[in-house]
Amino acid sequence: MTRALGRTLAAVALLLALAGCAGKPPPGPSTRLILLPQADGSASAVVLRSGGAQQKLATPFERASAAAGEVPRVEQLPPETVRRDYAPLFATAPPAGQRFVLYFQLGTSLLTLESARMLGAILDAATRHPGGEILVIGHTDTLGSTELNDRLSLQRAREVRDLFIARRFPAERLEASGRGKRDPAVPTRDAVAEQRNRRVEIIVR
Repeated sequence: MTRALGRTLAAVALLLALAGCAGKPPPGPSTRLILLPQADGSASAVVLRSGGAQQKLATPFERASAAAGEVPRVEQLPPETVRRDYAPLFATAPPAGQRFVLYFQLGTSLLTLESARMLGAILDAATRHPGGEILVIGHTDTLGSTELNDRLSLQRAREVRDLFIARRFPAERLEASGRGKRDPAVPTRDAVAEQRNRRVEIIVR
């Protein structure tokens, strides 16, 4: 599952929870969805199918509703209305995930001086988050072969993962992986030394 898809599915799950609390439903089975904005501002959408028709929600705070066998109806709600009417759910929703980035010296698993200075604060912030797991994803720039960069990116991720374990974060809630040069933060030609691509992403969710 991609991270983008995971975020969308999480949003849909919350929408379904909101749907079940949206006032008195019409007689018979019904569905009611409200599309919430993503925490990072990225686009999301959900499709409601009913009565042989479908409606796509792609604008935050749109609401679609349909009784069993009826065509979905869509309306745009003011954000303040949604937040007021569903205040208890917003209050109990899990906190948004966190993302941190550490950068590395050329061709090594040694942190840059600036990242080394930030390391303690990042580890503290990540381990204080009540999320269930931490993903540690290593990356490289485009210098060197694919095989070499795959190994280096995984080494970077594993060394950062081990720092969490040393802080007594449960190992079973940590996942380390390497993406080599496949997902550059800054797209470049091959064989380009780009500092911003030599990184580990720490995703707390």
